[in-house]
Amino acid sequence: MNYNRKVDITDLCATCGLSIAKISKELEDMQSGDVLLVFSDEISNLDKVSMKYNVSAFCRKSGDELLSWETSEQEDALTFYIKKR
Repeated sequence: MNYNRKVDITDLCATCGLSIAKISKELEDMQSGDVLLVFSDEISNLDKVSMKYNVSAFCRKSGDELLSWETSEQEDALTFYIKKR
């Protein structure tokens, strides 16, 4: 999928809110219709569930669109694509 900007949340806690704050900050600086790639290369299965829930809730509240999300069990990777409203 094509994207305009990407943000790495690998070093941020999935449940503490810092990852959502970083995503929000990146989206603030983007134009309507732009796509943000959010990724983490090292995330536990429990944190994957938390992040999916948190990012989905954030998008509902902000009006941005969660286009897709992907996980990789072998690599502990997580990827989201978010379209700026």
